[in-house]
Amino acid sequence: MKSTKVLGRRSGELENSPEAASQWLATVAALRKGKGICPRGLYRFKSFDEADEWMIEMMARESLGSLQ
Repeated sequence: MKSTKVLGRRSGELENSPEAASQWLATVAALRKGKGICPRGLYRFKSFDEADEWMIEMMARESLGSLQ
């Protein structure tokens, strides 16, 4: 049986409060600069795989746009 290798440990406890959630959401909004990942609208896909491919393409397009 293989043993598990531990690379690091978290210090302290994770804060589970509305204030922590609000701070996290503010950070996400600042990073996204008020823009969403994909254009608004209703999208229909033939499969979950097709939907996943489309979402990955949208995320890649958004990240490339932020580099310019």
